[in-house]
Amino acid sequence: MTPIDFPPTLPLGAGFEAFNEWLKSNFAWFFDAVGAFISWAVEALSGFFVEPAAGQLAFIAAVIIAVPLLRTRRVPLVSIVGAVSLLYVLQWLFLFGNVIINSLPPQLFLWAMALFDQDGVDAYFCISLLFLAAVTVLGAMDARTRLRTAVVSGGWLVAVLLGWLVLPMLVVAPLSLLMILLLSLLAHTVAGWRMGVFALIALTVVASVNQWANAMDTLGLVLVASLVAVAIAIPIGVLAAYNSTVSKIAKPVLDLMQTMPAFVYLIPAIFFFSIGAVPGVVATIVFAMPPGVRLTELGIRQVDKELVEAGEAFGASTRRILTGIQLPLALPTIMAGVNQVIMLSLSMVVIAGMVGAGGLGNQVYQGISRNDGALGFEAGIAVVILAIFLDRLTAAVSSNSPQARAGNSAS
Repeated sequence: MTPIDFPPTLPLGAGFEAFNEWLKSNFAWFFDAVGAFISWAVEALSGFFVEPAAGQLAFIAAVIIAVPLLRTRRVPLVSIVGAVSLLYVLQWLFLFGNVIINSLPPQLFLWAMALFDQDGVDAYFCISLLFLAAVTVLGAMDARTRLRTAVVSGGWLVAVLLGWLVLPMLVVAPLSLLMILLLSLLAHTVAGWRMGVFALIALTVVASVNQWANAMDTLGLVLVASLVAVAIAIPIGVLAAYNSTVSKIAKPVLDLMQTMPAFVYLIPAIFFFSIGAVPGVVATIVFAMPPGVRLTELGIRQVDKELVEAGEAFGASTRRILTGIQLPLALPTIMAGVNQVIMLSLSMVVIAGMVGAGGLGNQVYQGISRNDGALGFEAGIAVVILAIFLDRLTAAVSSNSPQARAGNSAS
């Protein structure tokens, strides 16, 4: 009797590789587009943190002013946003802003050329400044937003004068110090003065060990991965909370994503996106997404059914119940999921650094491979500081929500 080969050999690896080849050959355009978007987002965000531009600060200030105006001045605000968006697109496609600037008297831009020490004026800066001026005028017309508008627009002016006029006379790296001050101000606004002082001291320590650029590269990578992961996780969590079939399908998939070693995610990521920041971000998204899905579903399912039934009794639609009752009440739980997504993303930076993602992960990996304890320790301390900074900010956002304050006052 001839013995049989048991258990039989299954070509799982070959099948996995063949499936990847099929995906890459048929959907190469999709992977190229995703890779280009992620690469652009990481470079843009990291570049902003390392060397912020006045136009970028103007755009952020304009957005901060515009958000409260959505309720009080929606129609003119939408018109302003549409016009500014059109200008951005025309400048990107046809350099339309450059044509307009060249047709205007040069005396209008001498102050900007002198302040920024440039031979010309950036069209994107002019568009962002126009956006800020428009929403400032609109915000000043409403008594409820007048103070906020004055503080934000005045803060932008102070930041520009500080970063491009005062600090260059005092320090070698004025924009790094400006970003440290802005991040510390953000921490103070969100989490209180103690967190603001901690951020000021801790981020100064990061800069003092020559890890500032690497830390900001890592921060950009983590934020891009976290934003994409949250944007995918929350809708899936909502769908799982509403549909038991989706929940049953999602749970084993999430279990697999959480139990599989993080290095395994890099295999298909490198195959589809080659070496660099993109496979690191993709692997980070897959690794960090499960807590966002689970806690979003949990938060919505924990909402008191009597409140949902009350909304239905008053004739509210399903969408209205979701946005007006369930999501607001589930916000603390959802924010806990966002916090976990960010922390897991940050825990992947060292592994991402091994495939060329750069940042602090690459510094830690180099410290290990070269047996350079000083480099590895400095980069590790910077990772810990970023983790504490992001953890405390997201925790403060959750604890300062109206639902969390109501729960604390009730208890």
